[in-house]
Formats: sequence, structure tokens, C-alpha cells
Amino acid sequence: QALDLQREILGIRHPHTLAAMQNLAVTLKSQGDLAGAADMMRQALDLQRDILGTRHPDTLTVMHNLAVTLHSQGDLAGASEMEREVLDLRREVLGA
Repeated sequence: QALDLQREILGIRHPHTLAAMQNLAVTLKSQGDLAGAADMMRQALDLQRDILGTRHPDTLTVMHNLAVTLHSQGDLAGASEMEREVLDLRREVLGA
């Protein structure tokens, strides 16, 4: 309900709405709804990339969270690919 209200009042691209999407994804994951969590994280990731760009730290955090969820779902190849992308981007952004 909170996410629906934020979407309605603030809009889908507002930072608080994006944070609510991520929080809901984490809650879904902790409740065992890995498919719902992954879906919500993908939605949030698409928006984050569009609004903040792929190299933004918040976007990289969502990518990491999605990779962890993919791993929990047993998609080891998808999780590994995403984590490698996150690592490469973090090295570019932060240096190493």
C-alpha cells in the first residue's frame, strides 16, 4: 500500500518511490518470495539505470541485491554475471 501511495503521489521516478520499491523487494525476499523480490528489484533497477545511470552507487547497490536474490533462486550464472558487472563498475567508479 505504501508503494502504491508513493507512486500515486510522488510518481514512479521519485527517489522515495525508488527506495520504497527496494525496501519492498528486500521484504519480499526475507518472506521467501524470491520471484516477487527479483521482479521488484528488476523494476527498481531499470528505473535506477534510467534516472541515475548505471554507474551511480545506488544503482550498483540494487544490482548487487538482485544478484544476491538470483543466487538465492539458484540462478548461479545470472548472479555471477551480475556480480562481475557490479565489481567492474565499482572499480571504475571508485578506482582499484
